[in-house]
Amino acid sequence: MKSLFPRLLAALFCFLFATIVFAGDFKSAIIAGGDMLAAPIHVSGDQFLVIRNFTQDGGTTRALVNVYLIATGQSANVLAATIIDQNNPPPLEVINDVVIAGPANVTVTCGDGTNFFITYRKGSE
Repeated sequence: MKSLFPRLLAALFCFLFATIVFAGDFKSAIIAGGDMLAAPIHVSGDQFLVIRNFTQDGGTTRALVNVYLIATGQSANVLAATIIDQNNPPPLEVINDVVIAGPANVTVTCGDGTNFFITYRKGSE
């Protein structure tokens, strides 16, 4: 009878490797109030951008994600930050996702003096 341990070890290695590969795709950033993300995110024609989490800690003016479509020269705000205020909890808000297809330039601008948190990933088709 063959040992079960080598098979379990091989399966564990495969699951661990898959977790490491997929966990590294997303990037997160904390942005100070009144500031912008360090640089615009460029999404080329064969890529897409997924913004999974965009929140702010209190404040009244929401942070915005703006997309500039290179092909048409048009620009639009596509996502506003979800407000999370620990001191004065409003009704819970939904944290929305957005997918942006390239070619585009994406900028993140922040509102008044609070901290903002964004999680995103670029992928290719």
